[in-house]
Amino acid sequence: MENIFSHVLTFNRLLSDNKFVNVMKDMLGILKKAYNYHVDIEFTVNFQNDDNYKVNLVQCRPFQVTGDLRTKEIPEDISSKNIIIKTNGPIVGNSISAIIDRLIYIKPTIYGKLSISDRYSIARLVGELTHLKDQTKKNKKKIALIGPGRWGTTTPSLGVPVSFSEINTVSILGEIAYMHEGLIPDVSLGTHFFNDLVEMDMIYFAIYPDKEGYVLNSDFFDKANNRLLELLPNAKLWADAVRVIDSNDLKNKVNLRLILNSMEQEGVLYLNNKT
Repeated sequence: MENIFSHVLTFNRLLSDNKFVNVMKDMLGILKKAYNYHVDIEFTVNFQNDDNYKVNLVQCRPFQVTGDLRTKEIPEDISSKNIIIKTNGPIVGNSISAIIDRLIYIKPTIYGKLSISDRYSIARLVGELTHLKDQTKKNKKKIALIGPGRWGTTTPSLGVPVSFSEINTVSILGEIAYMHEGLIPDVSLGTHFFNDLVEMDMIYFAIYPDKEGYVLNSDFFDKANNRLLELLPNAKLWADAVRVIDSNDLKNKVNLRLILNSMEQEGVLYLNNKT
């Protein structure tokens, strides 16, 4: 039988070619110097002929760890009725234990039924909420942004199509692996904004509502006071889909505490007694 596969692509000479190895070594050295850390890269190589090729740098991610490296222990005595969110990862970023001043939540079951144009409107609304006048450098609120699918996606059917400039004041970014019945989008692991997340010291986490060990207390979001229209009176059309909950607005002398332990890949958002 005639062999129809007359040519086979291999990479046998790639690493034995000292020119290629030296080019990559120089590029990694330059990037390491720029970031002051070792880096992880993605690249392509376009071969013009056996002796000439062009290397294109596609992505560069610093292996960077900043801030407090200590783990944040989760108390064992948190009542289950006070738990709003519980995650077993993935968590990307430095561990955190903090009071959340403002929680912006996009309700998956409502968002999943919106048209594509309406989803772009929600994305612009999120940008307004995260850049209100009460979010200043002197009085910067710790904002947690939680919504369905991928933040920053270019495909609105898979998440919320925000740009990074619209959420660059946010401290915590949460993705819910649920859109509507029949669609469970893959989470992004923060890859859309990875370098920005590192440089802005944001922390990312994911929630899988249907998996064991995860909690998403929808009842809390439905019943808590929604400040959306107080902050943006013209946003009435989106009041069912977007919930804005402030810690200071909660009753019974409680606030919102978030603990994310990136080393142990576990986290919880819960109602914490102020006293």
